[in-house]
Order: sequence, then C-alpha cells, then structure tokens
Amino acid sequence: MPEPKTPMMKQYHAAKAAHPEALLFFRMGDFYELFYEDAVTASRALGLTLTSRSKGEDAVPMAGVPYHAADRYIRELIRAGHRVAVCDQTVDPSTVKGLVPREVTRVVTPGTLVEEGALEATANNYLAAACVWRDAGGLAYADLSTGEVHVETVPAQGLAEAVERVGPAECLVPEDTAGDEDGPLAALGRGVGGVLTPRPESDFSRANAPGVVREHYGVAALDGFGLADTDPAVGATAAVLRYLSATQRGRVAHLRPPRKVDAQGTLVLDRATVRNLELVETILGRDRRATLYGIINRTCTGPGARLLRRWMLRPLADLDALRARQAAVAELMADRARRGRVRELLADAADVDRIMGRVGCGRANARDLAALGRTLGRLPAVVDALQGTESDELTALQAPLCGLEDLAERLSATLVEDPPAGVTEGGLVRKGVHAELDELRDLRANGRQWIAEFQAAEIERTGIPSLKVGFNKVFGYYIEVTKTHLARVPEAYERKQTLVNAERFITPQLKEHEEKILGAQERIARIEYDVFVELREAAAARFGPVQAAADALARLDACQGLAETGDALGYVMPRVDEGRAVRIAEGRHPVLETMLPAGKFVPNDLEMDPNASRILIVTGPNMSGKSTYIRQCALLVVLAQMGAPVPAREAHIGLADRIFTRVGAADELARGQSTFMVEMSEAANILNNATERSFIVLDEVGRGTSTYDGVSLAWALTEYIHGRVGARCVFATHYHELAELGVLLPAAANCNVAVRDWGGEVIFLHRIQPGSADRSYGIHVAKIAGVPRPVIERARTILEGLELQARERQGSLVEEGAALRAAAREVQTGLFDDPDRDRLCADLARLDPEALGGDEALALLRALHERARRCRGAS
Repeated sequence: MPEPKTPMMKQYHAAKAAHPEALLFFRMGDFYELFYEDAVTASRALGLTLTSRSKGEDAVPMAGVPYHAADRYIRELIRAGHRVAVCDQTVDPSTVKGLVPREVTRVVTPGTLVEEGALEATANNYLAAACVWRDAGGLAYADLSTGEVHVETVPAQGLAEAVERVGPAECLVPEDTAGDEDGPLAALGRGVGGVLTPRPESDFSRANAPGVVREHYGVAALDGFGLADTDPAVGATAAVLRYLSATQRGRVAHLRPPRKVDAQGTLVLDRATVRNLELVETILGRDRRATLYGIINRTCTGPGARLLRRWMLRPLADLDALRARQAAVAELMADRARRGRVRELLADAADVDRIMGRVGCGRANARDLAALGRTLGRLPAVVDALQGTESDELTALQAPLCGLEDLAERLSATLVEDPPAGVTEGGLVRKGVHAELDELRDLRANGRQWIAEFQAAEIERTGIPSLKVGFNKVFGYYIEVTKTHLARVPEAYERKQTLVNAERFITPQLKEHEEKILGAQERIARIEYDVFVELREAAAARFGPVQAAADALARLDACQGLAETGDALGYVMPRVDEGRAVRIAEGRHPVLETMLPAGKFVPNDLEMDPNASRILIVTGPNMSGKSTYIRQCALLVVLAQMGAPVPAREAHIGLADRIFTRVGAADELARGQSTFMVEMSEAANILNNATERSFIVLDEVGRGTSTYDGVSLAWALTEYIHGRVGARCVFATHYHELAELGVLLPAAANCNVAVRDWGGEVIFLHRIQPGSADRSYGIHVAKIAGVPRPVIERARTILEGLELQARERQGSLVEEGAALRAAAREVQTGLFDDPDRDRLCADLARLDPEALGGDEALALLRALHERARRCRGAS
C-alpha cells in the first residue's frame, strides 16, 4: 500500500491501522468510501463499481455507498463474514475550514448489530463469551439490540454444549484456548453456527474480570446478581462488556444487569434435540414455518415473539413458575373478548426493546422515538384491558406499564407524526415546541413568498416575460434570462453563468435575501437536531422503567399468543405435576396436523406408567407413523413445560428435567464421523447424562451397523435405561426382536402401529395399539414408494426363500430364543415369576369386546396371539 500524500488520506490510514481486521467505511460528504483492498473486497461482495481516486502509478482503488443507505450495505457485508469499522465526520463540515475531523465511531460485527433492517424480528442476536476457570465453565451472552445480558455457570466439559444451546451470532473465547483441540472449548469451532472471535486472555482473567463488571454496573459487590468473584461467568461477562464497549465506543449504558440462568428451573434441550424435534427450523431447508415455533407463534410484537422463542428453547422445570404461567395463558384463553382487546392494542406496538437498544448506542432516529411515543401512549389502555384479571402473572404485569405517560406525551407532542429517517436536515419537530424555530420557519416561508414576489416585480420592471428566479447549491439564488431577451437585461444585473440558451445573473438585493433564507434553513436544521438529541437523552434517562414496561408487554404478548393458538387450534391445558407418569388422550402432532387436510390426522394416546410402562417399544413398518408418534410425544412435553396448551383431548404430564432425542443422523464428513459414529456419540450422551426424570426419544438405534450388532446394542441400551437410568423412553424400532423386552422388563411395554393387509395391499391406519408388530411390510412399502415391479417381484421370491430357510432352522432358533431369554433374566432384578402371563391375563380382564371395531379387533387378536405364543414359549 503506497504512502498517503494528502492530509485526508493520512487520516484514513491512521483509522485503518487501528482496525486492520475490518473493512473501513470512511465518510466523505454524502458517501462512505472504501479504499485499496477494502474497496476491492466490498465491490465483489456488494456488486459496487470499482473506481480509482488517482490515475497512473498513484491510482488507489475506491468504491463507495451513499451514507443514508450504509446500513443495508453493512448488513450484507456482515452476512458475507466481514467486519466493518465506520469512520464518521465528528463535526459539521460547514463549521470548519480545512480537514474535517473524523474518527471510528463503531465497529460492526455479527454479534453487535443493532440496525432494525439487519436483525430478525423474532430471534435474539446474541454475542456470547465462554471461558474456563479451574474446573468450571462460564458463559455470558448479550443482545446489544435489546440490552439483555444472561450468564450461566456449567461444568467445564458442558460449556461447548451450553454455548450451542444459546446459538450466538458471535462467540468470544480466550486466545490461548481458541486452537486447543482437546480442551472444553474445542467443540465450539465445530458446533457454533456463528463466528468465533479470539480475544486477549486478560479480558477473561480472574484478576481483572470482577472489577470490570462492578465498575460497569456501578456496584460494590456482585452478590446482587447471584454471582461471586470466583464464578467463571464473571470472566465471560467481563469479556462481553469490554468487547461491546470497544466496538461501540463506550455507548453501552443500556446493558441490563446480568440475569443468572438457573439450570435447575429449566427443562434442558440440547442442540441435537432442538434440531431433531424441529422446534425452530426444519432439518431440511431450514424452513421456519413448518416448525413447532412456526405453528404456535401468534404473538403480535417482535419482543413477544423473541420471548416465546426463549420459552420454547428453555421450558420450565419449576412447578410453581410453570403453574403461574399456565394460569395466565388459561385465563386469556378462556376470555376471548379481553384477549381480542389486548391483541388490538399490541398489533401496532413498536419493538421497544430494540428502539431502546439503539437509543443506548446513539443510533436511534426520530422515527424510532415517534414509534416509542405511540407505543408508550397505549400503555394505559393495556392496563385497563387487564383490569379484573385473576392470575398472579397478569396482575403483576400491570404495575410496570404505569408511570410513563409523561415521556409518551413529550415524545408525541415534540415530534411530527411521520418524521424523516435523517435527523440533521430538519422536518422533525412540531410547530409550537420551540419559539425561535417557529420564527425561523416563518422567515423561510416568507422568504419563499419574497422570491415569488421579487420574480413578478422583475418581470414587470424589465418586460422580460421568460425571466425566472432559480436556485442551486453551487450559485445559490440566480435570475435566468433566455438569450432572446438578453438586450432587455438591466445594467445592474451581474452575469454569473452562461448556458446554451440562457444567461444567469445575480443582484445585490437577491444575494442579501439569499443569506437570510439559507441562514434560516441551517439554523432550523441545527435547532431541530438539538431538540431531537435532548429528546433522545430524555428517553435514555428512563431506561429502567421503559425496559421494565417492554418486558411486561413481551410477557403479555407471549401469553396471549399461546392462548390464541390454543383457542384457535383446539388445544387443552395439561395437568403438570412432579410425578413421572405421562397420560395423553387423543394427542396430535402440532405441526403435522396443520399441514394435513382437516380431519386427516389420526390422534393417538400415550400411557407411560413409571412402574409398568415407562419404556414404550414402538414397532411397525416404515411409513406407518412410528417416527411421527414418538416426536409427537416429546413435542407435547415441550409445550406442556412451556406453560402452553397442548393438542390433545386430555393430558397429564410429569415434569421432565431434560429431553434427549436420537432420531437419525447424517455423516459428518468434516468431523470424520460416520452415521454410526454420530449415532453412538449421541447415545453415549444420553446414557451418561439422563436421569430418572428425563424423557428420551429413540428412533431406530443401531441401524447404522450390522443387524446383529444393531439388535445387541439396542437391546443393551434399553436394558441400561430401564435398570440404571430409570428415565421415561419411547423407542421406535424395526428390530422385532426388541419386543421381547416388553415381556422381560417389568417397566417396559410394547405397542405398534396398526396395519391392515387387504388383498395384498397394505393400509396404514396410523393408530397406536398395544402389542408388537407381526412383520415389517418392507416390500409393500417399497411398492408404495414406486420401486419398479420387477424388483418387487424378485424381492418377494427372495423373501420366500429366506422364510423357507428360517422355517427349516426353526428348531435351532427356538433354542436360541430360549437361551436369549434365559440370559436376559439373569441380568434383570425384581422380576415376577410369570410377568408375561400375568400381564396378558390383566390385559384380557380389562378388555371390553363390545367396544372394539373390526380393525381394532383384528389387530388386538393378532397381538394377543403373539403374546400367548410367547407365554407358551417362555414356559
């Protein structure tokens, strides 16, 4: 890069040297310019025209964007993986002679976006930091656009998983651990979807961090935040605060005190579970609509949508908090008139959280403040709409919504209803707000009238009918006369410019009035900007109360959104308690039922008794609905522990502490892991971390290896969950051998998806029934899928041959099965002498033959036949 030769380029190089890792947006008049390699990079990323500041050997590549559209271009560069440093003119160029002072006013990174157009309305944009002190991990994550800050303390080996659950846009890590392939942060480089940013170790250090956090929040101790100086979350918090202060040049006063996340009070969903259950995006295509969140989100505001998303990703495990939320949602669900009034008031509410975030960063404009004023002005009506509510949650929301009437009135009375986006060119302030401003506006208006009268008088005096008075930024006001009438021009006119068909002139009288008019316009713009800044500072001074009101609106919106969903889709509020039983009558998959035509989805029951059926082994052919059913079970637990109604006729759910899923995997070639390796890694995570309060969903475990290996692993895994972990588990499998476990294990039961074979055609009934499937129907499924007829016929021939061989080996297989059951009994404890026969008799006693339909009777007869055969074999 050549040495700079002008004062301005020296200024540029100084700013660039301070931020070599970022693309430098250098303000020059009405444009932000980029030079050298930055210009080349930006021109490629943004499709800009690449020009040159000089020619020949001194040529400097240059590209620029209009300053008023800079946010859009910055957003595109951030999405392309770049960082941007914005170097602004710090004073009005018209007030200085020579070089305009400039400095970098902010550095924009993926985790520091605040501009409205750069952010997704329904999701937070988190900047996270992670570090390890001794054997504990600390995590902090902040959303600069809303000011919220959260902290967690986790075991060191669980730190990467905790960061993955948050899903930050950018994560700060100590430089000395960024490349550590064996440490607790090693998985971050692979698992975090956002950018990993190494930072100096001193930003996280135990020696510095507590002082940084105390100083920022102006407190003498951290106890009030639930933190101790020795907590590694303090190190992560200090790193976040330092980074944000550096990138925003200290404008981070709006950051709220850190809120410590209590892992004991939440249902933990790891990243695999969030992905496998498609809570917020689909696995294929990453569509946001065909997800649980997409179906239930009927909020009216951005803050409400983001809060609902957090509720979904962190459901409650605290029964008191859960029941309080349920009561609020149920009350709004039952009172349609009240809910309708709330939705009406929230429909046009602004994103107060993010407006206040821009206020804190000095980025809010007049449109932001006008929208804030309108929203705050609605708060008294919201409070009125909540009068008479009975739930503690709705009652508690009312107090934070009061006391902001004066700020709302000031904002609305000061700003025009629809102010421009810019804040330095006037047009912001209402008439009557500022006396001098009104006088100057009158002068400007009268000045225009004066120009019109002056033009008419000159036409009459000179006799030139085409004479007109114009204005441009170069010459100011001028008199234009066509060449046809130049002979009539008075001697007092001073020639200023020659055009093809006309001449332009000025007069002393015209220039004198020009100075008055232009001076008034500049003074108007300055006064309006000063009034706007005072108004923005007044809003900033009320950060605490405004943010409390924003939180209350978000909670109200999230509650009414759940109530609206429940009422619209026919959901019921579940009974949740501290037991471990799960009983769901006519449960439905919340996403699939909305995708199918009305009445096409088949509801199913779920019965999990901690002593008799806490493990359900679900068998049935592919395409019959096994995977839908087991995911449905987990989704209803998520909804219930969010405090939401669930799609069922009736539901009773015992609290879970975690949900684990193992429902399929793809090869992770970048990590050198096959499908089976991923499958076993996830299975190991479940076995090592699940508790008796956990809820586990397993789909076809063991299919990534040979049949014998797969059956053996799936069998042993199920025994381990039953005997060692004690968790509730729904296990869908195509290994019919695993149905033996429904007989051998006292707390396991079999169920299958009903199938009807009619004249060689398979009909899937999509109904879950007791007992195990009698066969796999694989060839029938292949036929449905469109496999060519010759392949189907050949497969049937081969199957007949294999079945013949199997019958010839029947004797040895019976002996092998008896040996397998005997071996299984050796590792079981507490079994009854004849548990299979006793259970069969009990099921028969409960049977109501008169209530059975034709299909159900046939399915039940097959199941009973199979169980009776096993009883006979076992004896």
